[in-house]
Amino acid sequence: MIVWLNGAFGVGKTTTARLLTDALPDARLFDPEFLGSMLTAFVTAPTGDFQDLPLWRHLVVQTVTGLDRHHPGTWIVPMSLLVPAYRAEILGGVRAAGVDVREVVLTLPEDRLRARIDADQVESGARGWRHDHVARALAAFASVTDAHLIDASPPPEQVADAVAAHVTGDPEA
Repeated sequence: MIVWLNGAFGVGKTTTARLLTDALPDARLFDPEFLGSMLTAFVTAPTGDFQDLPLWRHLVVQTVTGLDRHHPGTWIVPMSLLVPAYRAEILGGVRAAGVDVREVVLTLPEDRLRARIDADQVESGARGWRHDHVARALAAFASVTDAHLIDASPPPEQVADAVAAHVTGDPEA
């Protein structure tokens, strides 16, 4: 099973993903950003965003389906997919390969999201990028109807518990 954590940059996907790897049996983390870093070592994304490279999207589908097929278990994938066509291409491609994908979108109101971005001391270098994409992210996720939305306002442990409960169907997870 793939647990795809989607949401705005800075909403808490990576923190939630790390907590989920401890909370769910056999859960492991796969961050598609590694593929973006690897790919951009060889080719330049004309827009500056590796998600705009068709090869990156292809590699994500192939890697996620390969991980599920060759290393079964629960894979936690924290990655913002703001472009609806890219989201459909990647998640649809993984599902078309017969892989169970549970997409969860972490949400926060704009003021709380911006405050969280400003308070982040771990990824402070990404602050500008994240702020520049807040409006786009909020617009993209406001229209999502085919994913489970979870409020990311509570402490990270409670957010991870809510995600675990959703993906396992166990309210005690």
